[in-house]
Amino acid sequence: MKRKFLISFLIILLILALTGCTVVPELTNRFLAEEVVYDYWQAIINRQYELAKCFCIIGGIWDNKVDEWEEYININSEGGCSFLIIYFDKFYKPTEIIGDNAVVYARIITDKIVFPCKKMIGIDFDIFEYKTELIKQNYPYGDWMLK
Repeated sequence: MKRKFLISFLIILLILALTGCTVVPELTNRFLAEEVVYDYWQAIINRQYELAKCFCIIGGIWDNKVDEWEEYININSEGGCSFLIIYFDKFYKPTEIIGDNAVVYARIITDKIVFPCKKMIGIDFDIFEYKTELIKQNYPYGDWMLK
């Protein structure tokens, strides 16, 4: 009786273990650094400027860049005759990890659509390529912050 119970228990345990197996991406430093840069740009794209600043060192280059982008978005979205679309294109070079520092290369594209209420009609686009430097923080352990 004990033997049947033990075998049944092991079979059920094996089935549960096999059905619960999923492939989890490896959380490498490269992946984590790219995720922080991606989240930073998504916050700016969604006009969540305070959230974007949470990914930066206070008073750093990228913290100040949030204010520049807020101004850029506001100026190019003024009036009812234009529409600004910003999107994250891709990482255009491989991410470099050197100790507690990382360099992530991100490409941002903006499309400004001008409607016929002005003299100019059409689409104007800009491509921004940024070399983003990050530093690994020890609080909480392993988090990356934009410099």
